[in-house]
Order: sequence, then C-alpha cells, then structure tokens
Amino acid sequence: MTDQITDTKLDKLNTFELFKHHAALSSSLSLLTPESQDLALEELERCARLRSSKIDGIHYHMTQHKKLVEVGKEEKKLLDQQIKHHEAEIAALRSLLQEVRRRGYAEDNKIHGERYTFTVSPLPEPSVEIHSSIEDWSTDDQSKYAMVEETITTIVCKSINGENILRSDEKVKHKYVPNLDAIKEGHAQGLILPQGVRVLSNHRIQVKRNLEVPNEN
Repeated sequence: MTDQITDTKLDKLNTFELFKHHAALSSSLSLLTPESQDLALEELERCARLRSSKIDGIHYHMTQHKKLVEVGKEEKKLLDQQIKHHEAEIAALRSLLQEVRRRGYAEDNKIHGERYTFTVSPLPEPSVEIHSSIEDWSTDDQSKYAMVEETITTIVCKSINGENILRSDEKVKHKYVPNLDAIKEGHAQGLILPQGVRVLSNHRIQVKRNLEVPNEN
C-alpha cells in the first residue's frame, strides 16, 4: 500500500478500531521521518474518512430503525384493535348462547347444532363488569360501591450481620377500588348501580363435537 505506512487493512476495521488506529498513528507522528510522516498523514486522512463514514452510517441505521419502530407501533395498534374486536365478538356470541338458555331453549343446558353441541351451565357467582372510572361515580355511589385499598410497603436496611437496623422506610399508597360484594348485593336488591357497572349471570360454556347428528323432534 503506497498511501499507507502500516499494513493495516483500514476497510476491515470497525468503528472502535478506526478510532483506536487513528489515535495510535497520530501519537507516533513525531517519531517518524518526514517521508514516513507523509505516508502516515495519508493513512490518517483515509482512516478519518472511513471513520466519518461509519459515524454517518450510524445515523442512517438509527433513522431506519426509528422508522421501523414507528411502523411496528402502528401495526401493534392495529393488531390490538383487531384483538379487542374479536374478543368483543366472542363475548357477544357467548351472551347469545346464555340468552338462548335463559329463554328456556336449552334442554338440559344443551344447545345442539348439526356438528357441535354447547353446554351452558350456570355458575353460582355472578360476574361484575365495570366500564367506568370510580372517580366519575357520584359521591353516594362511591360510598356505597367503592372502598379504599391501602398498600403499605416497608423497606428495612440492616447491617451485614442483621443485628442493627440502619434504615427503615414505610410507604403507604391509597387507591379507590370497586367493592364487588356491595355491587352484587345492590344488584340482588334491585338497586340502581353506578353508570357503567353491570352484574351478569355467569356461565361455563363447553363445546363438544357431535359424533352423531341429533334427532330433531
């Protein structure tokens, strides 16, 4: 290599190696002859160009990855929307099966199709659905159907032998949570529940593949 003083293949070096090579060669300039210095300066210039190209490449790749992150976020948002949509569809179909049973059309809790049979069995405990924030409830509803959850976290720092307590911190956190028992009781008594709160009969829904087509009377 006529334009280099060393045998180093600069185009094979990574970013850190280019920085290291440039620094080492720069520090040795004063030890070189004038002729050798000229070769070293040419090598330093080429090393600096390659190093700058690496830095520009970092910017390019960061920009590309940022674009891909945004694409991924948008895709995730669409996927989350699809998941919520299909979960809502499943819930609606479950509700349809429960309504068929509630209206007395499910003999022995079974709903027969040609290929599949659903068994809709009532569970003793109803479920509570809450689609509103407790903070948006009226003061009266909060006092009836909400409670304060208190979380106490204690951090104790001891000496290595565990004999002396060096520091003890206690943090208390409060937040409003729904009182599910009170909500179920209110529903049982026919009281008006807070907006966005529903108590639903809970069912276990099982499905089996029919081995034989059931007789229709």
